[in-house]
Amino acid sequence: MPYLDVDGASYLALGPSDDDGVDDFWEDTRPLFASKWQRCGVAALCTVLTCYFLPMLSFIPLVLFGGVQLPSPWAEGYNNATATPFVVSHDMPTGNWYWDLPTVTALLLLLPFGLLGFAYVLKMNLPSSHVEEDQMLDVRHC
Repeated sequence: MPYLDVDGASYLALGPSDDDGVDDFWEDTRPLFASKWQRCGVAALCTVLTCYFLPMLSFIPLVLFGGVQLPSPWAEGYNNATATPFVVSHDMPTGNWYWDLPTVTALLLLLPFGLLGFAYVLKMNLPSSHVEEDQMLDVRHC
């Protein structure tokens, strides 16, 4: 292969008959979104993302140039409430709860393991309807 020396760097010189495969790659490609429904879906997604992110971007100059001027939620008349704040009690609540700690803990731990275990046992014990016995023997001897 002949090399070209240009400004101290050597490059591989390709002649007209040399094929590097780049042209063949682009011949087989088709547009990324071929159907009109894919194009409509991408357009809708881009519209939603634009409507989502533009208000966020507009907040940056507001903070930089004007500063954040928010009223205090404890001020008189904020949200039509009084200025007396609600103090959360640190005592354990009494009365009926809508959930029970042992029940929630058991569900949180046992339900996923139970479902996965049931699916595993079901998969291992059911015969496969897609693969015949002689096909399995052929695969094992390869």
